Amino acid sequence: VVLQDEVLRLQFSIENAGEVQQFVPPSFKGCKVIEGPLHSSGTSVVNGAVHSHVSFVYIIQPEAPGDYSLSGGSAKIDNRRFVFNTIRFKVKEAKHNNLYSFQRSNDVREQDQYSDYIIRKGEDIRHKIRQNLFIKVDVNKDHCYEGEPVVATYKLYTRLRSESKVCRNPSFNGFSVYDIADPSSAHSTIEALNGKNFNVYLIRKAQLFPLQSGVLELDPAEVENSISFLSAEKAMKDGGAHLPELLRSFESDDAANDGIITENVHIKSNPVAITVKELPLHDRPESFDGAVGDFSIEATIDKSEVALNDMALLRIIVKGEGNFGVINAPPVQWPEEVEAYEPEIRENVLKTIAPMRGYKTFAYTVMPKQTGTINIPAVEFSYFDPKDNRYKTTLTNAVSIHAVPAVQQDISGVVTEYGAAERGISRIWVAAFAVVLLGLLAFFLTRYIRFPVNNNTPVLKDTGKVVEEAASVNQGEPQHHFFSNPLYQARLMLIQRNVPGFYAELGRALRNYIIEKLHPGSTWHD
Repeated sequence: VVLQDEVLRLQFSIENAGEVQQFVPPSFKGCKVIEGPLHSSGTSVVNGAVHSHVSFVYIIQPEAPGDYSLSGGSAKIDNRRFVFNTIRFKVKEAKHNNLYSFQRSNDVREQDQYSDYIIRKGEDIRHKIRQNLFIKVDVNKDHCYEGEPVVATYKLYTRLRSESKVCRNPSFNGFSVYDIADPSSAHSTIEALNGKNFNVYLIRKAQLFPLQSGVLELDPAEVENSISFLSAEKAMKDGGAHLPELLRSFESDDAANDGIITENVHIKSNPVAITVKELPLHDRPESFDGAVGDFSIEATIDKSEVALNDMALLRIIVKGEGNFGVINAPPVQWPEEVEAYEPEIRENVLKTIAPMRGYKTFAYTVMPKQTGTINIPAVEFSYFDPKDNRYKTTLTNAVSIHAVPAVQQDISGVVTEYGAAERGISRIWVAAFAVVLLGLLAFFLTRYIRFPVNNNTPVLKDTGKVVEEAASVNQGEPQHHFFSNPLYQARLMLIQRNVPGFYAELGRALRNYIIEKLHPGSTWHD
């Protein structure tokens, strides 16, 4: 039973159906169609079961008192015709302004929105809250392989005047988690659900990579809510003449406290189960290390000709989309003719899309040990492609280095991860170098002046010339070409980013240089 001038919402729902090819509404004889059809559809997953629905909504208003019977509604689903049940209701003449009647015909949308703010006497307030305030969890898939991403989105839907606070974020045990969006900076949206418009707020949106097989459950999110309603007695004061203004002030928190009913409610989402399949053991390559997705690999070297006292940079780059977080440096079969250091790892991955997309670089500093052509074999990388349900292996090209004899050169540039020569050192390092140099020079000059005069030490004569005693050098001992540059070890420490080692080797080279100038043939030993 409804009153004349009241607005009715008619919803025609089709659940778990295939393709809806046609919808025919019933005859609305005696009623004015205010709005419609409003179409909405959606899919939800509860305990692993997928539920889908399609709805068509009409907002109508009876034109006169009497008995109404709306029939003839039907839908064509998968080439079959289905008929909706007949809708019957009775309309009574309105004796006064009804509770939700606005004085302007263009307020139908506002009436539909504000009607949920008012609580009638005897109305079940908890039921009203459940219908208009809830958490919904959407996942893009509920079956996947280990390492295959699942996107889970937790959202709060509300049509009520409420203050909400997330008291528990969902935990994702058994998953590697990458958040896609920041809820604090996400704007609220409006979504139609079952023919109603809801204000929607993001609680959490994350990309989940299963770390193990089996049935994994996404824990619920929990929200504390303080919900305010306007009592019907307050709304109908003075015959409801001020209802529109009262509702608007209520929405903007300007309404007086009298006639306001507050209810505190704790809500949580339903848990969602994800079935994770184990990666197949059959045909699993030996080089497989857990990568799941679609990848490619390539190898580059910054220079093909390298001196024996120089270094080159070999980059192994893995590109594509998938679980970059578990990708380690692919094994490289290093020839005996080169020495390679631990790689520097850099990652440039877009984590706000699913699956993650980008590349990961492993930069190796390599140094030849002998002259000639040195071949570094192709590097193998294997991954599982969940789209094709099989393992795939890709290879880089082989890389060759032509090693040439060592050359004398100063430390004017070093190979960096970016493959370019950095000229000199920073100004701070130059200043530190100057301070160390001056300090060591003063130290050794002072020490030299204090040397006692004996038969084995140089003597300062009145002429100002230094009498030097020739020092013999063991000519039979072989000299390695790596040490033809006195700053070689210091340079090596700098390339390895070993700051203490760099200063130690630099100090050693400076001390040997000063001693050599003051005492030719002598060497500093720690």
